[in-house]
Amino acid sequence: MVVKLEREIEEEEMDDEEVMQLGVVSAPLFPKEKREGWWIVVGDTKTNSLLSLKRISLQTTQQVMLEFLAPEEAGDYDLTLFCMSDSYLGCDQEYSIPLSVAVGESDDDDDDESEESDA
Repeated sequence: MVVKLEREIEEEEMDDEEVMQLGVVSAPLFPKEKREGWWIVVGDTKTNSLLSLKRISLQTTQQVMLEFLAPEEAGDYDLTLFCMSDSYLGCDQEYSIPLSVAVGESDDDDDDESEESDA
């Protein structure tokens, strides 16, 4: 799954100093400069299971590749994509992601073919 994240800003109206400060958090008690981080999470809320988790730092635009194993049972699933900030309250977002899992070929068929070619 590929997720594309974009920060809505007017770069034309910002000077170079302001662009360089994107992502810097006001955290006066933090011992060094704190930069915002985002957790990108894919899960199934019905089974309360976590499928993929990645932490990123976002400047303006970023694409993230999330890899996870599809459910073993064929069928339709409603997964949830969460974008959670580690620095700001109220910025978290949640999106519904439909996923259809089809019946795949058995691994046993591949083993039989390789044994026949070895003979």
